[in-house]
Amino acid sequence: MKALIISNGTVLNLDDLKEIGRQSDFILSADGGTEHCLKASLMPDIVIGDLDSISDETLKKIHENNVPIEKFPVKKDATDTELAIDYLIGKGYDDITLVGAIGSRMDHTLGNILLLNKLLKKGIEGKIVDDNNIIYLIEDELILTKKDRFISVIPITDIGATITLKGFEFELNKTKINFGSTHGISNRIVENRGYIKIHEGKCLIFVSKD
Repeated sequence: MKALIISNGTVLNLDDLKEIGRQSDFILSADGGTEHCLKASLMPDIVIGDLDSISDETLKKIHENNVPIEKFPVKKDATDTELAIDYLIGKGYDDITLVGAIGSRMDHTLGNILLLNKLLKKGIEGKIVDDNNIIYLIEDELILTKKDRFISVIPITDIGATITLKGFEFELNKTKINFGSTHGISNRIVENRGYIKIHEGKCLIFVSKD
């Protein structure tokens, strides 16, 4: 089952958000992400967070539509987005998309990107989507078909990663890329699909428009 988390980061294209929402079986808005949700004419199935970023008007609409709220204290040991992920893991969702997870707060942005590791460990398909990027974290393989995008493969483990790329402008065959290296940045798919295989390590995969 597919679930969507809408967080309080940057969301500019409400049409894209609306489409992702339509394709989801369950919509969870994390605190201020509820504002994005309603602007896209989506009604969340639940609101989770400390509610410090929700306007009174939005909260009123949530109550009027009988949307359940799971409120947490402001002083807590996890962000609202992590609480949202934990909730969906507990409900057995196996495909989770995060929108609004990228923003001006780089600490929150990096924290949200690294939360993909929690999903990976649980065997859950996870990705972050914003107006310009789709972000995955993989340790096995991924097949992509978006030929008009930049594809970057970035190791996040201290041992680096051993990678095979097929169907790309710059192909690799069991090539070691060190942690902290930019070797895997800004590739392109030149065939019908791009095949990424991680033989060792874990990698963030960025699919970027520009």
